[in-house]
Amino acid sequence: MLSIAIQKESALNTYTKRNLNTLKKDYLSPKNWEALRTIKSFLQIFHQATLKYQGHKATLKNILFTMDIIIKHLNKSQVSLSPLSIS
Repeated sequence: MLSIAIQKESALNTYTKRNLNTLKKDYLSPKNWEALRTIKSFLQIFHQATLKYQGHKATLKNILFTMDIIIKHLNKSQVSLSPLSIS
């Protein structure tokens, strides 16, 4: 859903601007859109890991390796995402 929203950012902005009286609290500022792009980028590794190990590909060795990569990603992201706020 987030990927589609980002692809349709222009159309969503146009729609919310046309209906600003009704959708005022749902309007996304440029800062909000940037935060959503950052969140999408952060979540991408989880999406890839889920797809990679679905079905019969999920061996303990593969999953442990991927968990190590995800932990490193989380630790790195704590620093870069900490000032991020969506309001």
